[in-house]
Amino acid sequence: MKDLPTSDIEREKLRKQMLELMNYEGLDAKRPIVALSLEALRSGKLVLPLTIPPPMQAMVGWPPQVWFLSSEDLDLMPGKMWPEERERFDRGEPVLIRLKPIGLRSSMPNGGQPKDDIEEQAGDAFAVGVFVIFERLRYLVPLRDGKNVCNWLNQEAAKDAIFKRELLPLPWPASDYRKTDKERLDHIDTAWSVGKRWDFKKRNGQRRKILGRLYPCRPGQLRDEIAIWADSYRNKRRQEIEEEIRFLKTQFVSLNLCRERAREFRRAENEISKFISEHQDDDKNPDRALMEAAAGFNLRVDLGDAAPAAYAGDFDPRLIFLRLESIRSFEFIQQLGKTARGNVPEWSPGTFAEHIAESRQVLNDAPELLSERRHPELMSGREFLLYAYAAYERQRAAIDSQG
Repeated sequence: MKDLPTSDIEREKLRKQMLELMNYEGLDAKRPIVALSLEALRSGKLVLPLTIPPPMQAMVGWPPQVWFLSSEDLDLMPGKMWPEERERFDRGEPVLIRLKPIGLRSSMPNGGQPKDDIEEQAGDAFAVGVFVIFERLRYLVPLRDGKNVCNWLNQEAAKDAIFKRELLPLPWPASDYRKTDKERLDHIDTAWSVGKRWDFKKRNGQRRKILGRLYPCRPGQLRDEIAIWADSYRNKRRQEIEEEIRFLKTQFVSLNLCRERAREFRRAENEISKFISEHQDDDKNPDRALMEAAAGFNLRVDLGDAAPAAYAGDFDPRLIFLRLESIRSFEFIQQLGKTARGNVPEWSPGTFAEHIAESRQVLNDAPELLSERRHPELMSGREFLLYAYAAYERQRAAIDSQG
């Protein structure tokens, strides 16, 4: 297993090269595909019109991509079916496949696992998110609770209240090895330190560069801007303040989910790569649970789960949640987040307005695309997107009013 790619960009180039070697008849290779046996169709085992099981339909999206394959075509594909899946395929039953080779990873000389680009981005975005969310919550929580000033003696007291009472009770990634409250609190606290202004420490100087990638200002300046922003909530109703808090908490949970999913994805693919290198001359398959973890079948995730992280962290979650690859793009949500953070917009106001109008129409016409809220302190995917659209429109109106 020599000369394997070591970055997301190199893996994507290799994936495209592998897919170009086969004729996919116009199919979108990034989307899940329903595979059907051509022999079963010819022999009468397969009856049309096709009926796709609801769980499979939820994974492939609409309209589904259907591909009739001969047994020879299937054997040439860059991947393997489980024995029971092959039996179902031969009987004429629909089988879900993904044309995305996995396990293309080389080991480091010291035996470690090099982090992916997306893992670095998700980790950095989580660290920045914790710092910014804390700064905002230390103003909003007292206002929500009926006090016009921060009611903590010092910053440590504020951290203790916000981390323990507001953030720690929220859903935590199931696969994260941090199982105790202390371990999770320590992790949040480490992420929060991205905002400290210890210029004489190189480590924190590097972390300040991370914050600068998402926000066009220094940590101290950002704190001042958040304090000015918080003043606008002093005369607002409790419900409005609570909505903003839920908006922030939803970003925290989504960033945390993506941070851990990127780690899980890298570890699963590394184990698969190791297995393949050790069993190149036999027909053994990697553990099924491992393959499902690499493909993301072990997680119930939809657009609403990943969109807040794309908004807050400016990265594409489709790289780690393969079941989201049927979504055309997260660029619109990323651009909204960039603008909300004070970066110079890359899109014109007209382009934003067009996309917002189109998305609102889709959310009204197809509410089943997003799951309902599963936690009382978080927004559902639909609520989050509509709130982000309204926030952009308020921001745009304020800019226009200033001429």
